[in-house]
Amino acid sequence: MAKQANYLRHMAPHLKERYGAEKAQDILKKAQKRYEVLLAENKDDPPAYSGQKRERIYPSIALFHALADAGMEREEAAAFVTGYYRRLAERAAPVIRTVLKIPGLYRLVPKLFFDTALKHCVPEAGFLTENRFLSKTEMRFDMVKCPYQDCCVRYGCPELVKGFCDTDDICYGNMHPRLLWGRTKTIGHGDALCDFSLRITEER
Repeated sequence: MAKQANYLRHMAPHLKERYGAEKAQDILKKAQKRYEVLLAENKDDPPAYSGQKRERIYPSIALFHALADAGMEREEAAAFVTGYYRRLAERAAPVIRTVLKIPGLYRLVPKLFFDTALKHCVPEAGFLTENRFLSKTEMRFDMVKCPYQDCCVRYGCPELVKGFCDTDDICYGNMHPRLLWGRTKTIGHGDALCDFSLRITEER
């Protein structure tokens, strides 16, 4: 038996609050079983896949299906599943804003975001980016392939993807008065790509 994903462990109290202890435990058992099946089916995933898929994507898919089997409507189940990541983003956002009060630090953010994102969003992990641009005041790139989209569509729960996408807007949408987060499209909301953009501006 695979170790329970941290995600499922953290979701236990929310399930208990919603369903009561007995039904919550039954849903968690079904989600864990589904999670183990997903791991077995994808045991040959490249190492670059493992972190995001094992800790975020697969347990989310597993819980979504367990909730749907328990009778929850699909859109509601998707919101419930991705609510965990939304709460994490809502806690992270004020921390980011506080850190960026350090004078001048905001000027480093476009390059830092660009370098960090493209270091982890590599083809070996299921991502594909195009139209990369970086200057002293701006960064841009288009995400045209995403493992969150690919996995969720493959396993019949595309509803989850927009919830994952929305956490970026929560985290980065209001980082600093001089930083403009300009993403207008996301794969999760039905667009062909995610057009990531972040630039330094004179006024917000």
